[in-house]
Amino acid sequence: MHEPSPWVSILLRPASWCFEAIVQVRRRRFDSGRGSVRLGMPVISVGNLTAGGTGKTPMCRWIVEQVQDAGRRPAIALRGYRAAATGFSDEAAEYEERLDGVPIAVGADRVASVSLIDPPPQVLVLDDGFQHRRVHRDLDVVLIDATRPGLDQPMLPAGIRREPCSALRRADAVIVTRSSGVDQSLSEVIERHHGRPPLAWTRHRWTSVMEFREEKKTELEIGQLQGRRLATLFGVGNPASIRDAVESAGGVIVHDQPARDHAAHDAASVSRLVAAARAAGADAVITTFKDWVKLRLHITSLDGLPVIVPMVEIEFLEGEELFRGLIDEVLEASPSVPG
Repeated sequence: MHEPSPWVSILLRPASWCFEAIVQVRRRRFDSGRGSVRLGMPVISVGNLTAGGTGKTPMCRWIVEQVQDAGRRPAIALRGYRAAATGFSDEAAEYEERLDGVPIAVGADRVASVSLIDPPPQVLVLDDGFQHRRVHRDLDVVLIDATRPGLDQPMLPAGIRREPCSALRRADAVIVTRSSGVDQSLSEVIERHHGRPPLAWTRHRWTSVMEFREEKKTELEIGQLQGRRLATLFGVGNPASIRDAVESAGGVIVHDQPARDHAAHDAASVSRLVAAARAAGADAVITTFKDWVKLRLHITSLDGLPVIVPMVEIEFLEGEELFRGLIDEVLEASPSVPG
């Protein structure tokens, strides 16, 4: 999500106050213990305080891998943004491709969608679950993006916050993403609202990049991006951080195709992208995995132009063992179910 300009933000303040009042009423309802449902399995929620991307997808994958290493059978539940309108969720498609055999429950009613998984999972990971308080969680994790924390922002729509900063008090752990190391000033701000400093600091690490050229897929080393002229397409909440990563890897951005978060792509938009990229002298398009799962549905419209997709993982800079310990506590508190 793009932040509104200062003047637009001022004009939208009254709407933000109304939104905050609605959020506060809802918070009081759940804080009183009403409306929460236990699913009969450990639930680990990963969410954020702001609209837009903070790295929930790679973090959820990392948690799923820890659960699998512990011998449990996990599943992921997510709302699936735009899925109700299109029947397709880019987030779910990415999970299905990168987490072989892990059930993915998609739907605004996560209680109902999880109930359809057969056999039932032994551990549930909630993607974007901080505001979805209907499902009781055993571990509530909030991610804060170091490149745009949003803690000094007003509420939506004047700013990017979905809840008051005081909501961090109910989180079991705050983890900073896209960081280059511990930022003491950010840590102090988080501690003021959360009551504790961040549990862990992480960054997004590119492990490799995949190049798709028609039906052929090639794994490249990151160094092979050096000097390549690229058009970018990043339909995510924080595209600036990815552009920075492209340039840090030596890629030369010659065209930037604007796209909103979770943007849909059809044959016509893909053809326009290709025309603009070639007009700018790009020899490839670089995009996210979420965008790629939609672009490839119109692969003929790419007209042979290669598409490069970074493979992104979470790397802990500090606090990994502390976080593993919290996950282990959740699993140990619930005996493993056979099967």
